[in-house]
Amino acid sequence: MEANYEAVMTLPEPESPLAAELHYYRGRRALREGRLDEATFFMAEATAAATHRVDYHKQYAELLFEVGEVYHANDVWKRVLELDETATEALYHLASNCAYVSQYEEAANYASEYLARDTKGHYTEAVQSLLELIELEQELEDEEEDELITWHTEAQRQIDKGRLFAAKATLERLIGQYPSFWPAYNNLSVVSFYLGDDQAAFRTLEYVLDQNPGNLHAILNTILLLHEAGQSEAATQLSTPLTRVRPLQFDLRYKLATTLALVGHYDRAYEELRLLKDRGFRGDPLFGHWLSVSAYKTGRLEEAATYLNNEEMKRFEEKQSFDIRENLEFRSALVQGLRQETDLARVEIIRIISNLKDDEAFEALALTNAVTENETVRAFAEMCRADLCQQPFHGDVRVKRAFDALVLAEAHVSEAERMSLEGDFYERFATLLLSDETFMDVTASAAALVWMFYTKRDALILEECANAFHLPVDTLTETVRSFKRTLEQA
Repeated sequence: MEANYEAVMTLPEPESPLAAELHYYRGRRALREGRLDEATFFMAEATAAATHRVDYHKQYAELLFEVGEVYHANDVWKRVLELDETATEALYHLASNCAYVSQYEEAANYASEYLARDTKGHYTEAVQSLLELIELEQELEDEEEDELITWHTEAQRQIDKGRLFAAKATLERLIGQYPSFWPAYNNLSVVSFYLGDDQAAFRTLEYVLDQNPGNLHAILNTILLLHEAGQSEAATQLSTPLTRVRPLQFDLRYKLATTLALVGHYDRAYEELRLLKDRGFRGDPLFGHWLSVSAYKTGRLEEAATYLNNEEMKRFEEKQSFDIRENLEFRSALVQGLRQETDLARVEIIRIISNLKDDEAFEALALTNAVTENETVRAFAEMCRADLCQQPFHGDVRVKRAFDALVLAEAHVSEAERMSLEGDFYERFATLLLSDETFMDVTASAAALVWMFYTKRDALILEECANAFHLPVDTLTETVRSFKRTLEQA
C-alpha cells in the first residue's frame, strides 16, 4: 500500500502582534478575492507570528482543507486543541477530514470524543450523522477491500512467477474496478516494462504522478525503469532528492535503499540497509547482495565480505526455491527478445517459449505477427501455438515437417544440453528453417540435427546415431550432407 506523508507544522518564535494582524488581514483579503495560494501563505505567516491565536489557527486549518492540504489541516486542528481544550469544533473537523481521506477508524475516534465532550454542541447532529456514515462506509470498504486485496495479491504472485500476461490482465481488471488504487498502476508499469513495452510503462507512471503527486512507489519505479532503459543520468538526477527521504514502512524503505544503490548513492543506501538489518528486516534473497555492494562501494571491504559469507544470509537464501520456468527475468528476457532480436534468434526464442507449455507461452507467441514480417517465422510460431492447444496446423507443410523433426530430435538431447550457453542446437535448426531446407524426411532430419549437435562434443559415430533412429546409414549421411550445404550457404 502507498504511504501517506503528513506535513509537519513548524512554528517559529512569535513576532509582534501587529505583524501577525497584518498577515492575517492580507490572508483574509486574498481569500475573499479567490487568491488561495496567496491566502495560504499569509495565514501561515500569521499563525507563525502569533502562535497563541486560536482564531488564526482555525481560519488557517479551514483554508488548508479547502486547498486540498488535508493532512496539514489536521495538524493545525490538533494545534488548536493544544491551545484550547474547549475548542470541540476541532474534533468535528478532525473527524470530518479523516473520513474524507477514508481514515474511518481515526474519524470515528474523533467523532466519539466530540460527543463525549459536547453532547449538545453546535456540531452534535452532524457528528452523529457522520458516525452512521462511517459505519456504513466501513462495511462497504471491508467487502471491497477483501476483493481488492485478493486481486492485488494474485497479481503480485503472478509477477513473482513470471506470469506477466496473466498479471497484466489481473491488474487491468483491478484498475477497472478500483481506478484510484495506485499500487496496481505501479505494478502494471513494471509488467509493461518486462513485456518490452517501455512506452506503456512510462505512460502509466506519468499518469500516477499526475493524479497522485509524490507517490514514492511511482517515483522509484520511474528511476528503476530509466536506469534499465540506459538513461542513467536522468535516473540519478531524479533520485538525488530521495537521499533525504526516510519512509516509515520497512518494505518501502528497502525499495528506496536498493534503488539508491542501483543508481550509485551508496552512502545513503548503506545507511538504510544497515538500519534495516539491525532491526531484523531481510526483504528478499538479494538483501545481502545489496548490503554487501553498498558496504564495498563505501570502503567497508571486510564488512562487505562478511555480508556475502554470512551464514544467516545463506540460510535465508537457501530457503528460496528457484525454478527457471517461474523466473521473472527469464520470461521477461524471452518476450523482449521476441520483440527486439533478429528473425534467426526469434525462431530459437519461439521454441524455448513454447516448451514452457502454459497459457503465458500461448500469449507470448501471439506477439510474433506484430514483431516480424517473415512468413516462415510467423508460421513456426503458429505451429507452436497449435501444438500447445493440441489443434491441427493448416499452414506451411514444410514448417510442419521442420517442427516434427525438431520435436523428435529434442527427445534425444537433454534440455540442459539444448539450453546450455555453449549449445547451438536451436541456432542450427533456425538457420536451416530460414534457409528453406526441405526437411522432407522427418526422421532423417531429426537424426541429422542430433548427430551434428553431438559430433562437436562427443564425436558421435554416424552409425550409432542412425541405429538410434532406425535409419539406414546412407539416408542419414545424405541428410547430413544436405544440411551442411544449406548451412554453408546461409
